[in-house]
Formats: sequence, structure tokens, C-alpha cells
Amino acid sequence: MSAPENTRTRRPWGAAQWTFLGVVLAALIGVTPALLDRLLPDDAPTVTGSSPPPAASPSTSPSPVAFQLTSATQVPQCADLTGYGTKPPGREVGLFIQVPGDSKYYWEKIITFDGDAWRADRVVIGAPADAGKDFNLVFVPMSVQAVVEFKKHDGTPYAVDNPPVTPLTTLRVTRTTNLGSC
Repeated sequence: MSAPENTRTRRPWGAAQWTFLGVVLAALIGVTPALLDRLLPDDAPTVTGSSPPPAASPSTSPSPVAFQLTSATQVPQCADLTGYGTKPPGREVGLFIQVPGDSKYYWEKIITFDGDAWRADRVVIGAPADAGKDFNLVFVPMSVQAVVEFKKHDGTPYAVDNPPVTPLTTLRVTRTTNLGSC
């Protein structure tokens, strides 16, 4: 005579088990975005040290200055660009060049600020044969991590499909026949 097998019979899930599974899945779906926000790296720099300074009252806080171009809008292929605009707190501002209608944005450089005045020297706009064409100067707020990554491509034609975040503004310039001095 053989020994009885120790097998367990499987019963189909009842309504209580399916309800419990539904509640667990709904809870996971509800908390996943919050968990991802906490686990994924933030593009804002981490601040350490003492508590932040008190916020300025609305009457003493300077108003942000919209980005504008003070140098000519007719530019050589290699141009020194200047203008006014407010640097976002805790960010740098990167300059991308885009041909209107093209899906590519070409990395150029980080612009420098002196108060609300900004400057970008030796900006390459298009190729020698692009005289008469319009170009967009696209100003993008950038985190420390983005600056480190994009600065690796300074001086080389480096294109991206989209800027890392929504641009602050886009200004239009037109190329002249002058090649400039890069």
C-alpha cells in the first residue's frame, strides 16, 4: 500500500480575495507618482547649511526683468550677444540656437550675468552659407547637473530634441554675411 500524497487542492479566488487585490493595486497606483518624485534626482541643487534668509516683502523685492536683446538683431556667424534679463534663483541660464521650424536645439553655452545684464561671447550662429536666415536664441534655466552635462559639449555642434526644461524666452535674430571673429 502506498502512502497518501501530501497535496493541497487549489480553490478559485473568492470575491474577498479579488477585492483585497484591487484595493492593494489602487493604493500602489495612487502612491507611485509621489514615491518616484522622492526617489528620482531633483534637478534643483541641494542646499545645505543654515536656514534660508527671510523672504523680502513684496514692496522691496525686485521684479524679474524679462529677457531682451540689447545687441543687434542682425548678427554675424560669430556674435557677441548682450541683453537684460533676470537669472532664476539657484539656476544658470543656457543658450541654445534653433532654426525656426527645425526640431533640433543646438547647445551653445552658459550666459554670464552682471546684475540684470547678461552676456554671451563668441556665439556661433549657423554655418557660413546661412546669411539671411532667421535663428532663435533659446534661453533655458538649468540645474547644476544639466550645466555639468551640457558644458561637456562646449565648442562642438551638439543638438538635442528639446531643451532640458521649458525655456525662459526665445529671441529672434537674423544672420548677416559677416562671419565675425570666432
